[in-house]
Formats: sequence, C-alpha cells, structure tokens
Amino acid sequence: MRRWFSLGLPLMFFACAPVEPPAPLAQVDAGSALAGMGLASVAAPPDAEPSSLESAEALRSAWQATAPEPSSDGGVPHATASALIEPMDPSELADPPEEDGGAGGALALSLAPSLSQTPSRGANPQALPGEEEPQVITESEVPVLELGPDGEPLLDADDFAQEPVPPVAVEPLLGDAPVADVGSRPDGTPAAGDVGADPNGTPPGVDPGSDGDATPEAPLAALDAGFEPYAVPYAPDAGSLRVRRSIAVRSEPRQDSPPLGTVAQDMRVTWQEGAMRGPDCETWVHLQPRGWVCERYLEQNFREPRVRTLPRVEEGALTPGIYARVVGRRVRAYPSLALARRRKQGVLLKGSVTVKLQGQVKVGRRTFWRTSDGQYFEARVLREHRPSDFSGLDAEALASLPMPFAWAQSRGAPRSDVVVRVAPDARAARQTVLPPRTLVSVRELSPDGQWVLISGDHWVARDDLHVAWSLASPSIVAPGAKWLDVDLESQVLIAYEGDRPVYATLISSGSPGTDTPEGLFRIWVKFAEADMTGSTGNASYRVATVPWTMFFEGDFALHTAYWHDRFGEPVSHGCINLAPKDARTLYGWTTPDVPTGWSMAHAMPDDPGTWVRIRGQARVQPKKRRGPAPVVATLSDL
Repeated sequence: MRRWFSLGLPLMFFACAPVEPPAPLAQVDAGSALAGMGLASVAAPPDAEPSSLESAEALRSAWQATAPEPSSDGGVPHATASALIEPMDPSELADPPEEDGGAGGALALSLAPSLSQTPSRGANPQALPGEEEPQVITESEVPVLELGPDGEPLLDADDFAQEPVPPVAVEPLLGDAPVADVGSRPDGTPAAGDVGADPNGTPPGVDPGSDGDATPEAPLAALDAGFEPYAVPYAPDAGSLRVRRSIAVRSEPRQDSPPLGTVAQDMRVTWQEGAMRGPDCETWVHLQPRGWVCERYLEQNFREPRVRTLPRVEEGALTPGIYARVVGRRVRAYPSLALARRRKQGVLLKGSVTVKLQGQVKVGRRTFWRTSDGQYFEARVLREHRPSDFSGLDAEALASLPMPFAWAQSRGAPRSDVVVRVAPDARAARQTVLPPRTLVSVRELSPDGQWVLISGDHWVARDDLHVAWSLASPSIVAPGAKWLDVDLESQVLIAYEGDRPVYATLISSGSPGTDTPEGLFRIWVKFAEADMTGSTGNASYRVATVPWTMFFEGDFALHTAYWHDRFGEPVSHGCINLAPKDARTLYGWTTPDVPTGWSMAHAMPDDPGTWVRIRGQARVQPKKRRGPAPVVATLSDL
C-alpha cells in the first residue's frame, strides 16, 4: 500500500520551461501522472524567489567542493573515461525567464514516499549481496501441471516454450577471483559476456557460424571460396512462417555473417520478397523486419503471423514469472518427476542457486516444482523472491519538476525514516521525519556542506539524500540522441533525449571492491532473459533468467534485480541493478532495438547501442546501530 506524507509547510519549487508533453518511454509502467508519484502542485507564495542560473551553478559548485574524499580503492576507471566524459554544463539546471517560455510562476512538490518500505527481515549469509530474505511460496500462485500417461507433466508449448537462456558470467569480481565460463546457445549464437569474446560476442572456441549442427569438416571460409549467394524465387503459399527452433538471424544470407540477434521458437513471422541461395543453405529467407534465416529452420503455416514481446509478462505482474532461491544443505535437482519422487539421480547443488518456477505437481502429500530449465525440486527447499514494486519518475513527471531534487533515503540506515531538523546541526530540534524514498527539493547547502535545506527551516543531512542533477550531454552524443547518465555517488540513473531528462530512478551499483566501471560506453547486446553465474570468494552463485538485461561493457550490464529492494545502495558485484519496472522501461527505450518476437539483439552500425555514462564513486556509510544507550563506565572502571 502506498503511503502519503506531507509537511505542514509546502515545499516551493519554480517550474522549468514548459515543453510539449514528451512521448512516454516504451513500456512505461511507472505511474506517469503526478498524482501517481505522490506529487502535488500548490500555489506559490507571493514572496517566492525565482531560481536563477547563478544560484544553480553555485549550488552545484558548492556540492562538488564539499564532497567527501573518495575512498582508497579508487573505483574502476575506464581507459577512455577522462577523454570522453565532458565537464558538466549547468545551463539546463536553471529555469528560463518567462519571456523565453518559462513558467514565470512556481510549482510546489509535497513530500511523498514513492515506495512503502517494509522492515528489514535480516541478512542471510548464503544469499546474494543485497538479497532480501525470501518468503515461503504460496502454492496457489504457481500453476498446477497436468500429468500425461507417462506420469510426467504435459506442457503447453504455446505457454511454456521458452527461448533457451544463455548462461552469462556477469558482475565479474575484481582481482584473481575466477569467473564462471560462458557457454553458447544450442543454436550456436554466442552467450554474451565472455571475457575475451570477439566484437560479435562470440566466446573463444565457438564457431560464429554454427547452427548447432555438426561442424563441417572444412572451414566455412573454404566452402565459401569463390561462391557468392544469388537470388532464387521464393513465394510460399502460407500465412506465416513458424520458427521451428530459436535461431540466429544473420545480417547477410551466409552462415559466417554477423548475427543480428535471435528469433524465438514458435513465433510465426513474415518475410520480405526475394530469397538467396548460398553454399550453406538452399534458401535464405529475408525476414521482417530485418535479417536472414535458413529455410530449414522455418515451416510454412496457414495461420496469421504472431509474434510476442519477450519476456512474456502477465498483466499486472512485475516479472515474467515466479522466482525462488534454493535453501538448505545438500539439495539435489532431479531431471524428471519420477526420479524426484524416488530421490534418485539428483544433481547436488553448490553455492547460491535461484530458479524460475514453471509449475507445480502434487503427489500425495508431497509437492514438487518444475523449473524453467526442466529440473524438479521438492517444495520444502524453495523460498520465493518478492520483487520490488519501486519505480522511477517518467518524462511527464520530470517535465513538471525543477532540478535538482532528491530521494530521501539514509545511507547508514536505508530502511529507517529520515530525520528533518530545524537547523543545519545534528543537535538541532527534530522537525519531523520522512519515510524512505520520499521526494524532496534541494534548495540550499549549509556552509559546511553537510546539510541541505529542503523547505523553510527544514534541513536534512546530506548523506540522507540521493540527488538527481540535470546535466548536459557529452559532446560525443549526437544532438537529441538517447543516453543514460549513472551517478555512482548518488546511486541515481537519468535517461536523456539530448539534454532533456525523460526518466530518473534509483539504482544499485557495485559495492566497494566490486566496483562498477567508470567511463563512457555503449550498450552492445540486449537479452530478454539471461542466466547469470559468478562467484564471491569461494562461494558460487547462479541466478536464473534475469529479465531485461543490457550489456554495456564486457560482462557489465544494466539488469533487473528481482531478489532485493535495496535500490539506492551499492550492493551488486559491478552490474547496475534496476527495479523490475525500471528495467522493463529502459529495455524498451534503449537501443539496439529488439524486434518483437526476438529474445536478444546485437548493436550494429545502423542500429548502435545507447550511450551509457558512468561517473563518480559509490559510497557506503557505516550502518547505524539500534539498541540500548551505550555504557559510559562499568563498575570495574570506577
């Protein structure tokens, strides 16, 4: 349930220049209306002072001048970071004068929590960093699978057939810690994220032209020598072409051409006129909207075309299914229901394992769950993850807000209320408290830089705020182009179109020691879902089907974190964690574009990836301890 909160005195802002309402980001489900975000407009007092460029510059300069010294680990700078990251242009921080289209008035923003926080349930030493304690799964939430004559579940291919999910070694640890190997898909397309992969993402030793069939004795280069594909007639008497198996879509009608992405199994696709014949395929079919697939992976179908956005998400759901963590010692996964019932031939699991549930089967008093990769577990060893319903501010909300603003959330005690005082002093009287992730203004900085005025005589400690600053785009970004800015110090991500912010949210970056790299990057491949593997010291982890994953530098990615609700805290292994709603929104908004029915797509010269600028350094404050008052002196001291 969303909570609402407002101070007795409204917080006064002055509106930015009115702009034509921007189109919402693709797949926005973040509560675009101001009321939905807990924002409310009220009249400005007559004596309200307008914002100015000078005051905005001064505030930004003061903030930077009083920033705490960076920690000794130094972060993970990218080789070209200093050359590519441009100095901040504060020109967009201030409101334009009324004659230039400015509002000439004021907008007030009431303090309102954007998420009702639940109390911390305690840390689990076996869980992933940042993971909340999972809950017992309610059986009514998991579909019951019907058994066939052989005693094994019958699966509806239309509902359960899934694109094979590539294992991806992500969030690599720094130093000498090993990273799990990266495999390839069954269809031969590379699993992204392998260290040392070529520009197409192909891991070493994987033939980029492989279809999953036997490798030809002679290299493709020898087979193709002197042979150029040529046009052949192709006019199937069909309403669509069904994809028989998930298959790579090639940029040219030849097996060794770079892959554009992967079209998923059972999609019914359309084709463009013309076909080609090559040395490795009798008929290369040109698909809509782009790319080539060999006809042997397609079959003519009388039905109309049908493609679906991947991953599939039920209406009202946050994620594409139910996820659970395996708990207990010496837990085994079984390849079939019959073997699970007899507890035979199970594979002993090691480390932290998270699975995606596909359905349940009840046998007497025992309940078994089938996972998305076809394994079976007894219900007693699974605990459900509850994804966060937090979401950021969309274009409509940001267009109505002046910047900077901030989310109030303590770094030392993120789940505790934030204290507001009557003066910029920790000893000053308490004015009120704010629930975590309340939106507040940033109006003035105290002389020592440790306190922020949010309204009237309402002061909040600097470390209790995550500030969103509006910044100019780097010079390398084309005018009006999409790009992302990630501020590691504030744990805030802002999506821009040119210099106009269109989405802003809290993220979780790498914690100190497993830092997120700083620099300017481009998204090079996007996956609808990806299995992620890695290790922390001597412990390994495997996280199933992480949705909406966008790789921007080797194994580093922006992706959903359905296993925690610690956004605003640096808790990852180097990747940028997003709440499900935010990840889904940004996946649909960023490039490369992923055509409907495709499960992944590579960036190409004609469809380059969105720029991602990462700057600053994450800070972790000591946790505030709660408990009885400290003992000043003991009897033995006296």
